[in-house]
Amino acid sequence: MMKRKTVFRWVNRLTDCLLWGAACIVLWVVMQVFVFSSYHIPSDSMEPTLWPGDYIWVDKTGMGARLFSLKDAAAHRPFKVHRTWGRSRLKVGEVAVFNYPYPQTRDSIGFDLMQYYVKRCMGTPGDSLQIVGGYYKINGNRVTGLPEQVKRKQDSLHYVFTRGEKKIRGVSIRAFPKKKEMGWTIVDYGPLYIPKKGDLLEMDRKHFLCYRTLIEWEQGKKLEWKDGKACLDGKILTAYRFEHDYYFMGGDNVFSSVDSRYWGLLPDDFIAGKVCGIWKSEDLYTGKIRWNRIGFID
Repeated sequence: MMKRKTVFRWVNRLTDCLLWGAACIVLWVVMQVFVFSSYHIPSDSMEPTLWPGDYIWVDKTGMGARLFSLKDAAAHRPFKVHRTWGRSRLKVGEVAVFNYPYPQTRDSIGFDLMQYYVKRCMGTPGDSLQIVGGYYKINGNRVTGLPEQVKRKQDSLHYVFTRGEKKIRGVSIRAFPKKKEMGWTIVDYGPLYIPKKGDLLEMDRKHFLCYRTLIEWEQGKKLEWKDGKACLDGKILTAYRFEHDYYFMGGDNVFSSVDSRYWGLLPDDFIAGKVCGIWKSEDLYTGKIRWNRIGFID
């Protein structure tokens, strides 16, 4: 009798452990989807803010968590993104993680579940963005409030290309949309209007070059320039109303960052969340923990 009770007791304990384990797994998944997630920094594109070997927390409650079909996304089929309620949209100066919008070719927008970038937002929907002498401007005003170390990176870019050697090995100066008629560079860029949902813009030559990939992504149709006019799926397009918000994302390390200066604007659906801090930092060469880097970021 005692032996049977002991067996039942151990079965109950094992069942409780399994239930608690399953509950913890479900809670962890829910937290990862709706509240926060962790990402590893592999490159120097966000130095000095983020270093290779940093592990960051990404808050998904700010803009709202994304809900979409993983099956369709993995198969590269069109899918709809739904967001939960969020406190606020991404602001200039905030750092965010997003799916890189050009995983296959920079000629068309695509979605890769496994390819994430982290950059700082330098322009939001409705802004007119410029880069003048290496410095970002929004609606004609210099972007302020950036960390001092980030400002010094822009100072260096300004000096090199306005007073110094004007050329650095490995640094490409030609900027999106990389057309000679535009003449834009990573030092002198724009002005580029960043569309917001509902904006109706005339489809002239400049707008065609700047927004072609965005329109093709929204409509799933080919946009071409024929006989001095924009043609969407063979039909003349004189103006276009945008269906999404867009952002301009820039790396803090302006000398070594593949960002919106090179590939263009980021659709809102691609943003995973805002970076709130570093929870772990590991030296890639020694494997030692860099305790001084753990904490919130600017």
